[in-house]
Amino acid sequence: MFEALIEAIHDDVFITDGDGNVLEVSPTFEKTYGLAKCEAIGRNVRELEAEGYFKPSITFMVLQSGEKTTISQKLKNGRDMVVTAAPIRDESGKIIRVISFSRDITEFLLLKEQYSEMESQVERYREELSELRKKARETEDIVANDEKTISLMKTLRRVAPFDANVMLSGESGVGKGLFARYIHKESRRAKGAFIEINCGAIPANLLESELFGYEKGSFTGALHKGKIGRIELAQNGTLFLDEIGELPTDLQVKLLRVIQDKKITRVGGIKEIDVDFRLITATNQVLTALMAGRAFREDLYYRLNVVSIVVPSLRERREDIVPLAAFFVRQFNQRYQMNKHLSGEVYAMLTARKWPGNVRELANFIERLMITSEGDKVVSADIQEEAEFKDGGRTGELSLPEAIARLEESYVRSAYAAAGNSAGAAKLLGISQPTAFRKIQKYIQK
Repeated sequence: MFEALIEAIHDDVFITDGDGNVLEVSPTFEKTYGLAKCEAIGRNVRELEAEGYFKPSITFMVLQSGEKTTISQKLKNGRDMVVTAAPIRDESGKIIRVISFSRDITEFLLLKEQYSEMESQVERYREELSELRKKARETEDIVANDEKTISLMKTLRRVAPFDANVMLSGESGVGKGLFARYIHKESRRAKGAFIEINCGAIPANLLESELFGYEKGSFTGALHKGKIGRIELAQNGTLFLDEIGELPTDLQVKLLRVIQDKKITRVGGIKEIDVDFRLITATNQVLTALMAGRAFREDLYYRLNVVSIVVPSLRERREDIVPLAAFFVRQFNQRYQMNKHLSGEVYAMLTARKWPGNVRELANFIERLMITSEGDKVVSADIQEEAEFKDGGRTGELSLPEAIARLEESYVRSAYAAAGNSAGAAKLLGISQPTAFRKIQKYIQK
């Protein structure tokens, strides 16, 4: 009867007399403790503890304290146990038996450790996600959905930490200034100023004083206290010279000297001023052609063109068109306190267009379209009113079905990237999971 009761108990059972000599153990004892029942019975718990079968001996602890005790116990085989032992007394109060129950918690402790590691990992991911969100907010004006733009952003991130001069080239309106700001934000000079000047927007006779500044009384109309130039303002930051091909040749010589010596002299001054800045330039011209015509200095070109980055035109990164258009819709809705949206057909027409003016043209077109269209939904008829879209020489390179297919692919890619699986993408797209799965296979996992 007693043995049957012990066998029915799930925990390991260990019974000793009042002196700590083993009287009985459960059938599972040998497997757990690595000691056969026949070898355990008759032995004293102090001997077994000394031989390392368990540490500490809870039986000995109970015999000393006379009270029920629960402890964690380490076995000789390395397993962890939680053990509870209680004294049994005779009528005079003397301890005649100590019975203990032990349960293996090795797996539980392992899971607890894994859980703790997982929590630490989740916290690291949370911090990384916070940093990524921070960077996303800092670069929220940049849309990188097309593979070419994604590749461009990777290049910019690799280049940004180094102080090497960067030249951005590309058609007018592709966003060279925006990418220059991104380089600055990702650089070690991010806490410094980002100073921009368009070399083609300022008359040549004023450009020198804008760049280098001037001392008081340098020329007629000069400020009484003089003026700090853009180069000085970029101290410890970034100087961005847009349309560098428009820089007059006499200023090209002075800029070359600044790059070489890291010193400037204000107009009308004699004192040299130390400067420290990162230089980024941009052009929509072919500078090598200007060099051939002696309109641009060869030595300056090679100083500026340490890292050359070409920003692709919008027609070369068509998968950016839809998200860019959506971005501008949100931007102008907020600016003009509207609540308009574009129809799918309109997005398809935008995707099919060549956009010779690139992102700047797209932004201007969306703004005009939202202001001039009636109702909250902008439809194809609103675009038909735009004379530019009636010009056969400037309309899309794609047929309408091709444009719609490209639009669908862009939507599917964006939804799958956001959700990470077909079920989540289906929810975002408002379609069934099987349909989403087929489209993901068609456009992404092909």
